[in-house]
Amino acid sequence: MSLPPGKANPKGKECPSIRTGKNESRKVLTWNKLNGPPNSAKTNYKKMDGSNSNHANGAAAQSSAGYWNEEKNVCLPRRTGAASVLYKNHIYIFGGYKSERRLNDFYKYNIAENEWIKIESLNGPSKRENNPAFLFKDKMYILGGYQGNEIWLNDFYVYDFGREKWQPVNVKKESMRFAPPSLFGFALSVDEGKGIVYLFGGYDGKSVHNKMYAFHLEEEKWIQTKQSGEIPSPRSCAIGHISDGYFYIFGGYNGEYGLDIFYQYHLETGIWTEMKYNMVGGDKLTATFAMSATSATSVEEEDEVGEVQLLGDPRVSRISQRGKNETRVSPPDRAIPTARYFMGSFIHNKCIYILGGYNGLRCERLNDLYKFDLHKRIWYKIHTCNNFTNRSSMNTHFYKNVIYCIAGFDGKNSLNDVYALKLEEVHIEPSSLIEYYRMMVNNYRYADVIFLVQNKYIYGCSSILLSRCPGFKTLLNLSTSTGGSSNGISPTEGEQDYRIQKNIPPVNDGTAKGEKIKKMRVIPIYDIDHDIFLIIVNYLYTDELAMSYSLDTYVLIVLAAYRYSIFRLMQLCESAISHHINESNVMDILILSYRICCKQLCTACIDFIINNKLLDEAKINRLTLEPYLLGEIYKKWIFN
Repeated sequence: MSLPPGKANPKGKECPSIRTGKNESRKVLTWNKLNGPPNSAKTNYKKMDGSNSNHANGAAAQSSAGYWNEEKNVCLPRRTGAASVLYKNHIYIFGGYKSERRLNDFYKYNIAENEWIKIESLNGPSKRENNPAFLFKDKMYILGGYQGNEIWLNDFYVYDFGREKWQPVNVKKESMRFAPPSLFGFALSVDEGKGIVYLFGGYDGKSVHNKMYAFHLEEEKWIQTKQSGEIPSPRSCAIGHISDGYFYIFGGYNGEYGLDIFYQYHLETGIWTEMKYNMVGGDKLTATFAMSATSATSVEEEDEVGEVQLLGDPRVSRISQRGKNETRVSPPDRAIPTARYFMGSFIHNKCIYILGGYNGLRCERLNDLYKFDLHKRIWYKIHTCNNFTNRSSMNTHFYKNVIYCIAGFDGKNSLNDVYALKLEEVHIEPSSLIEYYRMMVNNYRYADVIFLVQNKYIYGCSSILLSRCPGFKTLLNLSTSTGGSSNGISPTEGEQDYRIQKNIPPVNDGTAKGEKIKKMRVIPIYDIDHDIFLIIVNYLYTDELAMSYSLDTYVLIVLAAYRYSIFRLMQLCESAISHHINESNVMDILILSYRICCKQLCTACIDFIINNKLLDEAKINRLTLEPYLLGEIYKKWIFN
């Protein structure tokens, strides 16, 4: 996709000369307003008449004005607080708010053609605003939101892009005790590997929340979560992203003012941590100190609300919190965003980007752009020119190096414009290495050996398997028992006899496939299920393990991984099994994990027994054959 022709210095708008610090980007990027299809001079856009009115909750005073394409007869009405997802090369937008009413219309924006298409669909969600949407496996999900008239929602819908149909998510009733109340403005993100969506905080019409909820998308059930550590204060309208096993949140509104603190939540342990920022010169600051000196000059002192006050020296700020003053000195060239909520955000290359939003402290909307490097823990301000009007509650997406900002609210009117900013000059396609390796799994075209498991073929490449798992060397040396030749490739009469004796499916069908298979070694595998061995082979090719198997399947996988000394696969199984621990199976899992050296799973079982006070006489008797485990439990029991 190429942006419409744009100039680095649009007429009447000069890119500023910017003095930057060491942790700020020195390059000035240009926003482009996409008024219509590229190179289409005939396209005519006509403004619709409308009147302004105020939003009941103060988030948006709206205008009913919109724009339509007269040639294509497609209109995107103005809106704010809509739900949206990016799917392939389209941005889908549902609902939102305008002119004192909520919407439930559905549009998609074709990025390549720069045009809007209205989607006519039945049985969709009701009218609503400020309800985050998310994408998972070719489906768009919508949860909760605000309907108006003091009605907050907690219904759950899914749109199947293949079938082009809406339907309610069939949530298991027994899991509803772990479901969130009716909310809007919660931070949300999906753990793609495990198929779990996490949401934090939100507003129910009376108060803001700070609880974490989780929903298993494939099992269609709410699951229990745990929280400990530095749990964030209640908030709504923050942003949330998942990366490398952590759920990150920034900003939000606590019912009184906007927030500027960054937190991370470890998905496995449920531990919250307030993040520290790395600054110039190696200094570390807590995320609480996030207001830049240059933007704080208009801030008046506030008592006991945790806000920043300028103290004269532009490098010094004071935080008054719970009656205690804390002074920190910050380098003058830092680039930390101010407090905000209703902002746009996306994650790219292990960096979280935030765009615009509303700063409740100064009652102003923003159009600045920042990124936070999750590994370096450093904020970077990205300087831009030809900026769009300051706004909040917009839809922000990132596609092929380009940031798209759509609609929103500028303080007076809801909007429907589209802006694009090229973040990097060269777009690099995502790596296709894993996709190719997936294609090679159990594919005779890329194989030189056949594993015979339960009288079924599994094709493999000996070079790949040996490089990933030295434990397979023993298997591949079994060629002598199958009649294979010394080089393991050319067939012999003994090998052909072996195929007949073992009733191996015939391959002498005269096809190219049959001729290739005839040249492969056949290696029998005993005492293992065909599907489990195929999962092992798939892992060795792709380094992936699905998180949707049953407990019994994970137990069989971890036993096979132990047999072949595939230690990382064992750890993945430990993680998966730990989510299935309950009162009835904890002892079985504990003993199994101890006997196959799964130390982390063993510790998780011991902690579960102690925390739930499950050590009774029957369990003690079971552990008499494992005195080490009994001793570990007693030690932890005493110290707890």
